[in-house]
Amino acid sequence: MRRNHIVELQKLEGKEWKPVGKLHAGVNKATGKEFVDAGAVQSQLQMVFDVRYCELIKDIRLNTQYYRIKYDGGIFKIVDYDDYMERHRNVRLLGVSYRG
Repeated sequence: MRRNHIVELQKLEGKEWKPVGKLHAGVNKATGKEFVDAGAVQSQLQMVFDVRYCELIKDIRLNTQYYRIKYDGGIFKIVDYDDYMERHRNVRLLGVSYRG
């Protein structure tokens, strides 16, 4: 997969999200859905971000709740970290869109 998109990785520090760095990523839509919440139609998008393994992302593996990705005007909380066979070459991050 070509990594021709720039994504910003952010980390929660205290009560604020701070930029950690920018990564080149291959981006692919995983799923999208609409649902009704509080009487309004909401949508949710899942995206797969394929990045090269680097020091910047190694801490995400066991701490996904403290990281998120900013991409194309949207914010995606990281819900899955997949380092295929622990080879430390390519990592797939599953992001779910949200507001906040």
